[in-house]
Amino acid sequence: MKTMLLIVCVVMAVIIIVPTIMFGPRVYKDINKKRNYANTYAIQNVAVGKDIRVYNAQNEDGTPIVLYDHHNWECITWQLIGIENNVFLLKNLYTQKGFQPVSEPIVGANLHQQILGGNPYQHWEFISCEDSTFHIRLRGTKLYITATSGENNSDIVLMPMQNKENQMWKLIRQNPII
Repeated sequence: MKTMLLIVCVVMAVIIIVPTIMFGPRVYKDINKKRNYANTYAIQNVAVGKDIRVYNAQNEDGTPIVLYDHHNWECITWQLIGIENNVFLLKNLYTQKGFQPVSEPIVGANLHQQILGGNPYQHWEFISCEDSTFHIRLRGTKLYITATSGENNSDIVLMPMQNKENQMWKLIRQNPII
């Protein structure tokens, strides 16, 4: 009985200690890197209090961009990469991709995830409003990111200026580790 208990203890120690020694430094390094990302934010709609997110945190191109409850998660966190004054590429920390209209930028076009790159449909202009909020316009157009509903996983679309809170966004600074 004591031998069996000793064997179980040794096996458990190996199961816990070996992975910790092997992967611990890498996990520690990744967590510190994530804590130090610059310009990382949740982008939250003022009207409904939901954040821009990749649907179900999927990695595939063409995945819809939706609204979701606020969490300090990578899939809800966007790195603002400056292109020029107040114009940014938005890179999702989890998928490392951006988003753009599914086709030509037209009224009502949904937004979908795509590889981040030289596509001008990924250039987002942040126009300051009152109280540290923004309208987010697709650069070179008169179309703004617009929340369609307060439900989780509801679509985000491009619409002309409406001067309503469903087109107003605030940035919430965050550095998620998961």
